[in-house]
Order: sequence, then structure tokens, then C-alpha cells
Amino acid sequence: MLWWIKTIVFLTVVFSLCRLIQSKIEHFDEVKQSFTSLFLQKSIFLLIIILLLTPINWAFEAWKWQKLASKIENTSFGEAYKGVLIGLTFSTATPMMIGDYAGKILMLKTNKRLQSIGAILLGNSLQMYVSLLFGTISYLFFTIWANPSPLILHISIIVFLMICLIFGILLSFNLSNINAFLSKNKFFEYLKKYLGILENYTLTELQTLFIIAISRYFIFSLQFMLMFKVFQINLPISVLLVGVGIIFLTKTLISVLNTFGDLSIRELTSIYYFGFFGANIAAVSSATFMIWLVNVLLPIIVGSTFILQLKLTPKKH
Repeated sequence: MLWWIKTIVFLTVVFSLCRLIQSKIEHFDEVKQSFTSLFLQKSIFLLIIILLLTPINWAFEAWKWQKLASKIENTSFGEAYKGVLIGLTFSTATPMMIGDYAGKILMLKTNKRLQSIGAILLGNSLQMYVSLLFGTISYLFFTIWANPSPLILHISIIVFLMICLIFGILLSFNLSNINAFLSKNKFFEYLKKYLGILENYTLTELQTLFIIAISRYFIFSLQFMLMFKVFQINLPISVLLVGVGIIFLTKTLISVLNTFGDLSIRELTSIYYFGFFGANIAAVSSATFMIWLVNVLLPIIVGSTFILQLKLTPKKH
């Protein structure tokens, strides 16, 4: 019975993946045309580096998840890596990152799987905070450079982002009081079995996890910068870095959308931002698509091969 359930899940994911590729087929043609006019021997070398950085990128996410999951059960780095890729794969067919939670939870063998929801939420929040931090700095520079209108709107957004950053810091210093807070209200008390684990993470552990999240952000940014080089988007490094920060910021703020919408968010943000600096929009669009293909689509394909290995029923302790 369980084998049939896993098979159905696998086929559903494959179907979603086929739809995903089919919906982006026109982008493959755009990239092909760009390569025809821009492709140079050094581009092959840069593309190889970008590809080699992809497993490193997701390795940092797996390392972060392994450390988070250690409060529930000791899991190997390999198992953590599989959980991350399966979560990414499931996200192709689910909104609001539900698939990410499911993939990581199902890779755990403990019967305390529900407790991992808080751990996954913490890991995702840390990565979002990193994007928010660098995105806010980038948005500030963009507002100063481009002076977009209406200026008051962009200033208001920056103020809002700074408030969110301050709230994140305050929250990290008060995780140890999470259970006491949840116990004050009957509705929130119901969440204790999911979020209660958050009080087990010390500030030192949070700092380590934060450094891992920053490392992953830097790897992703490096890939983006190299891809801009491949498509000969010859803008100052500072302009490109700020653009990457804004792209990640926008993706973070609209993370309620699933992977189907992920590429569109990146593209629209790229076109809007780089349009202020006179960049080749077709090249920007192709670079953004290639980053999505390398860092999202390829890992999704790999992750789909692990679905049949899932243990749908936890071990009894």
C-alpha cells in the first residue's frame, strides 16, 4: 500500500515537473539565441564553475537542516541533503513552501516528526532574514542611485524592511521564552507541539546557523554574478551585487508563491531594476532563467529520484 502511495506521489511530482518545463519552453529558445550571439570559450569555463557551485549551494542548506534536525534526531549529512532536495521537489506542486516542510519531515525516522515543523520554520526564517538584510541594504543603494518615483513609497518600503530586521533580532533573543508565550493563550498553546522546540536553540547555535545561511547567500550571489558575466552584462560590480540583493529580496517577500511563480518574480524584478541602468534586457532575462535552471530545476530533477526512498511511517520508539 505504501509503495503505491509513494508511486502516486512520484508520478504527481513528475507530471508537475513536466508542466513546469513546458511552461518555460520559450525561455530555452531565448537562451539558445543569446548563446548563439554571445557564446565564447571562456563562457564554457564560467558555466562549469556555476554548475559546480550548485551542489555546494544546496550543501549549505543541507548542513543547516542537519544542525536544526539534531534537536529531534541525529541524521547524516547525506540524509539531510536528500530531505532538502525532496522538499524542493515537492515545492513544485505546493504553495507557501508546504512541500519543503513535507520533504524534510518525511526523511526523518523519528515518531516526533511534528516537532520538526518548528525547526524547519527556523531554518527558513534565518535564510529569509539573510535575504532581507542584504536586500534592504541593496534597496537603499538602489533608491539613492536611481531616485525612483514616487520616492516616498520606496522610502516607506525601506523603513518597513528595517522594522522587520529589528523585529527579527528581538525575536532571536527571546526564543527561549517561546513556550511561556504560547502558554498564555489557549489558541497559541495548541502550537506548542510544533513550535516548542524553538526554545532549545541557543544564541550560539543561532549564530552558527546564521553564518551558514550567509554562506549560502554568498554562493548563490557568486553564481548570479558569474552568469551575468556569461551573458556579457557589463555593469559595475556594485550595480550587479545590488541587483542580486533586490532579486532575492523580492523573491523572499513573495515566497507565498510556489516554484511555478518563482522564475517570473525573478525575471520581473531583474527587468525593472536593470532597466534603470540601460542593461540588455534580453540578456538579463536569459541570465535569470539560467540561474533558475541550474539552481532550481536541476536540483528538482535530482530530488525527484529520491521520492521512492521516503519512509512514510516513522519508526516507533
